[in-house]
Amino acid sequence: MILKKLIYILPLFISFGVLSQQDFNNFKTLNSVGKIPADFSSLTYQKIAEDLKTDKGNLSKSQEKVFLQGIHYGIDDLLHSGMVVYGDEISVYIQMIANKLLENNSELKSNLRFYTLKSNESNAFSTDQGIVFVTTGLISQLTNEAQLAFVLAHEISHYTEKHVVETFEYQTKSRRDVSIRGLSVYSKEKEFEADRLGLKIYNAAGYSKDELLPSFDVLMYSYLPFDEVEFPTNYYTDNHIFIPENLFPTKKYEIKAVDDYDDSQSSHPNIKKRKEQIETEMKGYSNWGTNIFVFGKSRFEYTRNLCRFESVRSDILDANYADALYSIFILEKEYPKSIYLKRMKAQAWLGLAQFKKNGNINQTVDKNADLEGEIAALHFFIKKISKDGLFTLALRQIYDLKKAEGNDKQINAIYNYLLKELASTTSFKIENYSKKTFKEASIEFLDKKNKLTPASIDSITPKKSDSKYDKIKSKKNIENPDNFDSTKFYLFGIPDMLDDTLFTKRFGNNKELFLKQEKEREAFESLSYKQQRAIRKKDQKEELHIGVDELIVVEPMVFSYKHGKLDLVKSEKLKHDFSQVIESSALDTDIKVYTIDRDNLELKGTDIFNERSALFSFMQQVSREDNFNIFPVDYELLEEIKTNYGTSKVLFTWVEHQYSPRISPSLVFLSLFVYPVLPIYIPLGIFLGHDTEMNVLILDIEKGSIDVGSNYYFKDTPRKLHLGAHMSHIFYELKAKKKA
Repeated sequence: MILKKLIYILPLFISFGVLSQQDFNNFKTLNSVGKIPADFSSLTYQKIAEDLKTDKGNLSKSQEKVFLQGIHYGIDDLLHSGMVVYGDEISVYIQMIANKLLENNSELKSNLRFYTLKSNESNAFSTDQGIVFVTTGLISQLTNEAQLAFVLAHEISHYTEKHVVETFEYQTKSRRDVSIRGLSVYSKEKEFEADRLGLKIYNAAGYSKDELLPSFDVLMYSYLPFDEVEFPTNYYTDNHIFIPENLFPTKKYEIKAVDDYDDSQSSHPNIKKRKEQIETEMKGYSNWGTNIFVFGKSRFEYTRNLCRFESVRSDILDANYADALYSIFILEKEYPKSIYLKRMKAQAWLGLAQFKKNGNINQTVDKNADLEGEIAALHFFIKKISKDGLFTLALRQIYDLKKAEGNDKQINAIYNYLLKELASTTSFKIENYSKKTFKEASIEFLDKKNKLTPASIDSITPKKSDSKYDKIKSKKNIENPDNFDSTKFYLFGIPDMLDDTLFTKRFGNNKELFLKQEKEREAFESLSYKQQRAIRKKDQKEELHIGVDELIVVEPMVFSYKHGKLDLVKSEKLKHDFSQVIESSALDTDIKVYTIDRDNLELKGTDIFNERSALFSFMQQVSREDNFNIFPVDYELLEEIKTNYGTSKVLFTWVEHQYSPRISPSLVFLSLFVYPVLPIYIPLGIFLGHDTEMNVLILDIEKGSIDVGSNYYFKDTPRKLHLGAHMSHIFYELKAKKKA
């Protein structure tokens, strides 16, 4: 008994000792830790070849091949998406609970691997290969360890019963989705079976029956934020800025989720039916344990907080800025000094200002019809506030954060981003803003209004002798109490900034730069069509001339299609060839490259995996928006990468190859009668069936934007010779500098 306790205590001690607990005041996003698992380092087609040796039950050999290709490539895409981590504190904690569930089944325990998926989607799913993914979004919603134990027991049951294989067999017969996401959606019968068998595992581990039904409540409401806290209407009002309460909704938005929803069109049974089955099954067990926290309440709450902090990053990454602000509002009650939350708050307000400026704010806030719960007030407010009002509030928030954390490099960088955005916004003019606060201006207005008598009217009415220009200036003077307008509350929101010479100077410099660029644009547009074309031609010729000597090269992506269908194995093998071509071409052109490639993970290890994940996340951000420069969510990690390699330039490449022989049966028939057309026509049709497009992008992680991008098209297979010729040309171009 003592030995058993030691088995559970030891991993707890090791994980806390080796990984060390995070300081939430200085939180850093989850990274992978330790030796890289074979799941991540092995090549996909090698995994498929190995798996083909194992019988897949009722599947034919051809079905096995299709199944294994689909499932392995789907899993590997997810493993290398930048969203999955291994060896981290959350994955270790999940593994500990799984070990408890499987303490009497060492063989099954050895077949399963558990990884954390950094996503706000509340989900967990298993694969036929024995991988179980659990999202941070799910754990952030849970109340205790027992609930997580039941989720894991459910997913373990999907694995033991080979539900993925059975689902594939069904879906191939019915021609439905056979992707990894599709295969993790089971029939109602299989969900009931996983609940029933999961209950058996859960019970054997000694967990409390009282936490089973609440587990289903978690699932039902998991689309909502991880807590339900009223958002105060005076949250953003302080000594400097006043926010009217009428910008917030006057009603509460009900939560619409019900447990007895119509599940006739859903693969999952509804929550009520699952609860009813579990209640029935529970009666068959008499030996219930009382465990709610086998590894301690504090360890669970710490892990859940990791997930909740991580959820803020996920929302920023996905441009769900209102959701991020609401989570920050909840978390800062316990962690008011967290520099991480302050950085994410600044980034959320920058993102909102950028989306508002570009007229697509609806992409980051919910529609009124979708509003539910307490978070609805924040979404409603962000939609209702005017453009200039939001700009002012964003500036107010970020300026105050900068002032409070003056030496923080990330907040300072966000502040500079915002000033550039505002300086290039024609409606935002600091000369329109008052040096008085809203309170001061409103008191002056009311005092003057209350003291107004017939005898004093002349003193505030412009004199007839005043010129037209004096009258106009009087009406425009924001400091004149007569011009006070409470609907333009934001004009009284930055009085202290107007007295800050560093702010006014920096804003003024950005404004001058913007006006200079506008003059250059106007000058270009005033040229004749012929002159404009000549300039565009010159710019296009020098498009890649950025004068680089060093580059970070992220593994290329290759997609090879045959008859319109993606050939996964050929694509992977071509990718290896392309990787070698890039390195040799760079060597020929004397450009130093630092390769970050998943094929070298076993050799280069976890540090490279983490760098690759950060770069992929940034690429995801940049690809989402091409109207403005994106501030990277993993700013610190990217700064480390830039420092480690001595360059901020990152090369992304991808190749698309399609092969479809252009041979018409009718023309083949006709060519039989026209000598010597047939011997020429068929080879020509085969040769012309190749279409290859190669794309390159240079991403600057310091600027947060794409430096250059170009594509090349050729009618041939993507052989090393052809790819090498194009890559050598690209590297020579990148090395050259633009002519003055």
